[in-house]
Amino acid sequence: MSKRGGSIEWEVTASRSLPNIVREKIAEAIRNGHLQPGERIIEMTLAERLGVSRGSLREALKALEAQHLVETHRSRGTFVTRVTTVQMAQMTVARATLEGMAARLVSDRGDVRHLQALTRLHVGIVQAAKAGNLEHMRDLNLRFHELVVQASGNEFILRSWQSISSLVRLFFQENKAFEADLRTVLDNNKRLIAVLKGGDGHMAEHVFRTLITRTAEKQLQIPLSVSGIGLEKTEPKSPRRTVKPAAASR
Repeated sequence: MSKRGGSIEWEVTASRSLPNIVREKIAEAIRNGHLQPGERIIEMTLAERLGVSRGSLREALKALEAQHLVETHRSRGTFVTRVTTVQMAQMTVARATLEGMAARLVSDRGDVRHLQALTRLHVGIVQAAKAGNLEHMRDLNLRFHELVVQASGNEFILRSWQSISSLVRLFFQENKAFEADLRTVLDNNKRLIAVLKGGDGHMAEHVFRTLITRTAEKQLQIPLSVSGIGLEKTEPKSPRRTVKPAAASR
């Protein structure tokens, strides 16, 4: 950079860098199951398959490691992350908190367009379930929850949610027996849409947090207290009204 007051030339490339493209390709392969949890990534083989240098591949892997999608162990190599049940419980607590706050914001805002988009997505989930296309149903259901977070308009809630969504997908990819049954997914989504339409942000937050945590506890068969954070399970209480004492008669 030049000194203060001098001219500065900033060079900006219009296209994305190659390592970013490689990172997205690998992330997609992980999401689609072409790279399985716990699978070792052989750099030479993967670089040849992608048609890139090992330098670009390593830069992409560093970015994926920062996203916790891969793990590097000294002298052993790089592996696709394997998410444990306890980690899944911890992520569920974070996800329930984030989606609960997002639901409060969406409900208070009451934007009809977002509610209509969620309803259309739910219809798509029902159709995928009827067709027996479980992979597509899983993708649409994850998109359903992401849309709620996006509709909150809070970019930091969205970033936090996205940072764990790929890991949630990884867990269910390897542990399909832990997935909620179709009826539970469909019933939950109907309740979530209904509470968002109700316009009560406090209730929307409670319902989202409760449904997500109770469903996960049933799936994982462990209490979410193992995460180190407890979530309140009681019904939300109405705010207390302060009654001013009547003025004393003279």
